Amino acid sequence: MKKITLLFLLFFMLANVMEAKKANAVWYFLAKSNSSVTQDNNICVQYGIYTRFANTDYALGPYPTLRIKITNKSDQIIFVDLGTSYIKKNDVASVIYTPTITSTTVGQSIGIGVNAGAIANAVGIGGIAGTALGGVNIGGSKGSSTSTITYAQRYVSIPPKSAVFLDDVPILTPGSEKALGDLFYFDEVGMGGQKRLWCLHHKFKDVESGKIKEYTEENTLFNIGCYLNYSFSEDFRSAQGIETTYYVKKLIGSSMTTFPPGNTKEIKIIDKVFPEWREEIGTGNLELIRLWAK
Repeated sequence: MKKITLLFLLFFMLANVMEAKKANAVWYFLAKSNSSVTQDNNICVQYGIYTRFANTDYALGPYPTLRIKITNKSDQIIFVDLGTSYIKKNDVASVIYTPTITSTTVGQSIGIGVNAGAIANAVGIGGIAGTALGGVNIGGSKGSSTSTITYAQRYVSIPPKSAVFLDDVPILTPGSEKALGDLFYFDEVGMGGQKRLWCLHHKFKDVESGKIKEYTEENTLFNIGCYLNYSFSEDFRSAQGIETTYYVKKLIGSSMTTFPPGNTKEIKIIDKVFPEWREEIGTGNLELIRLWAK
């Protein structure tokens, strides 16, 4: 009996050691490529990657988003056209502007898709988009005492010596898995009414907890970039572009635990193998995407 108990304990300890090596959380640290341009004589662009938790009818999970701050360094108004500005994932480009209408009432907000034809009656609002869509402005709004309808803003104007933040742009979205090499996927997590769609990472057999993998621009796992189109004139007859690209410089496997609450095992692992990570992110040298691997 004692031998069976000892063998069981030995097997249990061995299983724990083997499991400890498997990474169930993946941390990507991204750096700007050498060809990236973050400013010229007219504008300065700052990027940040943030993990937000989507809370909609279809999703409740971590969704890394790209936050963009544009500073106008000039003495003139600058216009940015989100309809000809792009988020790039490897060699796949997606326009930043998404035509939507949001109808807001007391205690309720509803968003629906829209295109130029759907808002052909929304004339008389005026504005810069009138030139681009035959006089239809999709950046204006109209409302009553009980509700307000707001059209998504395609054109952003920035006053001299001022800065604006664009709406956060999701990096990982359902249907875009192949654009980043199928490194992540979407699956339902939870039980019953709490089951929601999550963005998850495939477990790598060769990625262990506490191990670092280094990459260069040539052999990196994926690139994420942004191209912004701007002009000093409303008609964009003369426009300029500025593009920044990030690549995966480090990949670190870690071990996330959910019990007991407040467990700091994962952070301790990252602190041990890459103690400079907070400083590197704080100064903007690196950006971070972290996903739960399942």
